[in-house]
Amino acid sequence: MRICLTLAYNGTAYAGWQVQPRAPTVQGTLERALTRTTGAEERITGASRTDAGVHAMGQVCHLDAPESCAAREAHEWQRLFNALLPPDIRVLGASTVGSDFHARYSAVRKTYRYQIDSQPVASPFLAAFAWHQPRLQDVAGMKEAAALLVGALDQRIFATHPDGDRPIRPIAECHVDVDRLITVTITGRSFLRHAVRGMVGALAEVGTGRRSLRQMQELIESDPSEPRAIKAPAHGLCLAKVEY
Repeated sequence: MRICLTLAYNGTAYAGWQVQPRAPTVQGTLERALTRTTGAEERITGASRTDAGVHAMGQVCHLDAPESCAAREAHEWQRLFNALLPPDIRVLGASTVGSDFHARYSAVRKTYRYQIDSQPVASPFLAAFAWHQPRLQDVAGMKEAAALLVGALDQRIFATHPDGDRPIRPIAECHVDVDRLITVTITGRSFLRHAVRGMVGALAEVGTGRRSLRQMQELIESDPSEPRAIKAPAHGLCLAKVEY
């Protein structure tokens, strides 16, 4: 029986999603909780390998329950996990899915949100979840620059590893909204490592006047083997939603 979980977590204390031998991770914490409740060591597969310090409001993962737990209802999995997990990881929902469901490969769209605090003095209550950029004033320019990213995009320009497979990965949506914080929302089927943070970094350069719209277009059309976009720090990034 395959179980699908929807998760929210504060990634501050974790070295990312993926299990690492000598560092706390979200996947490793979940798997230890699973072992405690079933007695079995099973792999839990996530939709996105979020990096160290990145948060999630809608991460999705799946696990194959041992036969001894076949009678357990989906809502029981949610209750049991939340009883064993630390408070910075929560299971928001659980459901039974078919054996052909795969949290990563069945996903058709992922949405990330990045928060920027542009106030002169950073809020201590937002510091763990927003990048402080007090010189960022040109939000209108950021909105125009965000529109340039939509469509077929060679993500190597913005990624940490420019030699990644399938470099052309379309961006379905990219927009900038302003409330107390500036929020950049980016949606696509998949992303190269750190590509979202590279896109946000480039948009922030437009917002602070260090890059013009013409230069943003030139960056998008530049040689992808030499990425030149700065990377926004991890703590402002959140995996908001995964669609299937």
